[in-house]
Amino acid sequence: MKEGAQYRLRINFYVQREIVCGLKYVQKVQRMNISLDKTTHMVGSYPPALEMHSFMTPMEEAPSGMMARGTYQIKSLFTDDDQHEHLKWEWVLDIKKDWE
Repeated sequence: MKEGAQYRLRINFYVQREIVCGLKYVQKVQRMNISLDKTTHMVGSYPPALEMHSFMTPMEEAPSGMMARGTYQIKSLFTDDDQHEHLKWEWVLDIKKDWE
């Protein structure tokens, strides 16, 4: 991703079997094993349904400047009010000066 670019994440999901109360999206950002940021977004409560739900994070800006360039490790998690982990994954974001 180009430094200073604005971005947002959209996550599509289904709710099956049981009602999900207080669904939250938690994102932890690390660089070189140093924790930089932790954000939590309330997604809402959902009953089981056949329809797909969609959640979009607020607009964010990628870090910029020579010191901000590099690789960021991100851990994402969906959890609810009962601290049940519904989905957990890790991903990497590379910040570069120019588009490649």
